[in-house]
Amino acid sequence: MSKYLIINADDFGYNEQQNSAIIELLNEGLITSTSLLTVAPQAKAAVDFSKKNNVCVGVHLTINSDNENNKWQGLSNVKSFKDGLPHSQKDLIFKTTRKDVRKELEEQYRFITDNGGTVDHADNHCGTLYGINGRRFYIDAFDFCAEHKLPYRFPKTSGFLERQLGRSVPEVIKKYQQMIVRSGEKRGVKLLDDLVSNPWSISRIGDCNTLEKYYLDAVDNCIDGVTEIFLHPALPTNNNDAEWQKRVFEYEILKSGCLLERAKQKGITVVSWKIFDT
Repeated sequence: MSKYLIINADDFGYNEQQNSAIIELLNEGLITSTSLLTVAPQAKAAVDFSKKNNVCVGVHLTINSDNENNKWQGLSNVKSFKDGLPHSQKDLIFKTTRKDVRKELEEQYRFITDNGGTVDHADNHCGTLYGINGRRFYIDAFDFCAEHKLPYRFPKTSGFLERQLGRSVPEVIKKYQQMIVRSGEKRGVKLLDDLVSNPWSISRIGDCNTLEKYYLDAVDNCIDGVTEIFLHPALPTNNNDAEWQKRVFEYEILKSGCLLERAKQKGITVVSWKIFDT
């Protein structure tokens, strides 16, 4: 079986620094996919670019905020999100209805299409729709994808979980994941075989070389089928956020073209999400 690799930049629309980095990488052919965060401040600029340049984007389905003091506003005007998308997991778990989640997902998709953009896949911000919070929001995500005939970022294998947790995954978790996979496949939703992103904080990463090695090793260890590596590339900001440096490192890694070169060396075909159209 052949190996295929999608190289995706997440959070298109997050801010000007994120947008500038992703646009540069798209223009230079250094990434094959991007995911548009429709509730973020620069989302309209991102979708305008995608329309003007005929770039397909993923809808980065988002039902939470990154910041408690500056919450993103949902697009659906539903009761669950009347005070903004929740930052706390407690509010997300106990104060959010699946009916409202489904409406919000639809409005985020429509934000892109109503503004002239084209959506080629769906994925999820912070894993809130993956069932890890105990809610069955993954069903709503699958129903959404089935309705719009979109492939979805969810891995069929447990490697992603093991890398994110940094340890072996208990059998009960593997069975839970497979139950979710079957739920998606039952609805005809096409899923990834594997998924890779770096879960480490900047204090653990230390320098760009360490992070680059992580991603190069991920390319070396691609399994048969379709793997997506997703990063969050951005230019530097002036907000003194130490964790932002990780995004800058990821921009520098993608800018170097080293992931594309390693994939070529290993005989891995680099593709976009259009691979699922075949």
